[in-house]
Amino acid sequence: MSSKNNKTIKFHGQEVENVIVSYLQKIRDKPDANAIQEFDAVKDPEICETVNIQVVSEFVTITFYKDEKANTIVRRELIPIHSIEHMWVNDTLQQQPS
Repeated sequence: MSSKNNKTIKFHGQEVENVIVSYLQKIRDKPDANAIQEFDAVKDPEICETVNIQVVSEFVTITFYKDEKANTIVRRELIPIHSIEHMWVNDTLQQQPS
């Protein structure tokens, strides 16, 4: 299903409505401080065709594809598993009325 900005969201290659990942991130000037960050695939501003989120080894991998079939990647982000607070996958595809 395409999100509001016309990108397809996938979790391990399967199309889903949305994926939200909450994770801890170190604050640069405060070595003992963390802030909770959130990645929301629907709200992410990156211009791309597809976003695929996967749990691979010790990372959550977020890959932004310009053209998924050609494997043209805009960028990739890795979030260490030990930083993940919560991961929500909305895989309920909404049926549009006919």
